[in-house]
Amino acid sequence: MDIALGDFISLNRIHFTSAHTKEELIDELIRVSVEDAKVKNVKSFKEALIKREEIMSTGIGYGVAIPHVKLQQIEDFFITIGIHKNGVDWESLDSNPVHLVFLIAGPAQKQEQYLRILARLTMAIKNPERREKATGLSTKYEIYKLFSAF
Repeated sequence: MDIALGDFISLNRIHFTSAHTKEELIDELIRVSVEDAKVKNVKSFKEALIKREEIMSTGIGYGVAIPHVKLQQIEDFFITIGIHKNGVDWESLDSNPVHLVFLIAGPAQKQEQYLRILARLTMAIKNPERREKATGLSTKYEIYKLFSAF
């Protein structure tokens, strides 16, 4: 099963933010995900994301965080993207601020599909020029184009 990130990204789930904290940014991404009707139970969704962050920060370094959760209540995988021009403290592995957040959520029983999405996303963001370009873009469509074809 070959996948493209565009299968999981939507213009409605791309969000430019100036949140002051990781928690604020997570709340904003949850709101954007809910508005797009991808999440039915906001409370359990938020609890699962926070619980995951408590285990270990999803700030992977290079200005990127990939918060993720798999829940029975979510029918299909989706990615919600947050772009923070100035960066926010995410307690990342490299201690640097996070500028790009890719929230991945999907059904609990589809581990293989989750790993394929994560692998594809990792390939897209490991390119330093792409990461830098993403933080300099100013429209949802530009962000969508940059990542959806990957």
